[in-house]
Order: sequence, then structure tokens, then C-alpha cells
Amino acid sequence: MYIRKLILVFLIIYLSISQALTDSHKNKNVLGDNNAINTLVEYASMSCVHCANFHNNDLPKIKSNLIDNGKLKFIYKDFPLDRPAMYASMIAHCFSGEQYFEVLSSLYRNQKKWVSVADTSGKFYSSLHNILKIHDITLDKIIECVDDKSEINKKKWNNILASRLEGQNMGVNSTPTFFLNGKKIEKPVNFEVLNEMISE
Repeated sequence: MYIRKLILVFLIIYLSISQALTDSHKNKNVLGDNNAINTLVEYASMSCVHCANFHNNDLPKIKSNLIDNGKLKFIYKDFPLDRPAMYASMIAHCFSGEQYFEVLSSLYRNQKKWVSVADTSGKFYSSLHNILKIHDITLDKIIECVDDKSEINKKKWNNILASRLEGQNMGVNSTPTFFLNGKKIEKPVNFEVLNEMISE
């Protein structure tokens, strides 16, 4: 009886810690008011050109007109299509809050620079460093973020893979794919499209 109670206590503690880690992973990739009536979820790959176009050209207008005024909450979810995208996601997840989205934005703005040298590890990391040093991120920090021997990084890697699997289960087969209030958007997404859909 005592052993059963002990196992139960350990199980509760384990589940609580796991949930906290999951919540922390979810919360860092959210822009906007948690109480916003509308929620836009994007599944994206860091190496995807169309994802970069959305983040560089459409998201700033969506943020200033819909997210910042509380009409819309934006959730970014990883759906890496290749190893460079996976590494870029790993690096972004080394940071939280505003810095997470700053790193994400910088990597999307300069996507061609780091994707073009993705086959050469030395050039790949130095290219990422040249892009991210404006955020006071060192080369050592970048390498630390993708170190596959780190237990923290193993959890991040698994969380990113879980995000991709979640997307696949919801019918995501290309990036970017968007869901507004749980419903998949079947056309290209920009401010005008979203504003119209939210107004309906």
C-alpha cells in the first residue's frame, strides 16, 4: 500500500513537471493577448521561402493592426522540413519572450544567407552568428543551442518533432499552414484576408 502511494506521488510530480515544460514551450511562441477572441496558429519551417515571405511582409501589418490591439492572438508552431530548419528552430528556442520572436524574425529576414551555406557546418554557424550578433548572441551560444549531447537540447528537439507531428495529425502537409480559431485556412494569408475573416 505504501509503495503504491509513493509511486502515485512520484507520478503526480512527474506529470506536473512535464506539463510545466510543455506549457513553457507553448507560451514562448505566442504573440498577443491570451484572452483575444481570435487565435491564428501558423505551422512553419524556418527554411521555407513562403514562410519567410509571410513573416517579412505580412506579419508586421497583422501584428500592428490585429495582434497589438487585442483582436488576435498568434501562435507559431515548428514544422521543420529539413535539418537546417530544425537547427534554426533549436536556436530560436534557446530564447524566450520578445527575444524568441526577434531571433525568429532575424532568421527569416536573412533566410537566404544561412540556408545557402547549410551544407557546410563551419560556414553555417558563422553565417547564423553574423545574423544574430545584433542580439548579442555569440557563436559559442549558437553552437551550445544545437549541442546534441545536452539533455535540455534533447527535450527541445523532441518538442519540435512533437509540434511537427501535431501539425501532420491536423492535416498540415506544406508550409506555411494556418488555422484561425481551429479551422484550417485554405487560401494565402495576409492582413486583408485575416481582417475580413475576423470581421465576419
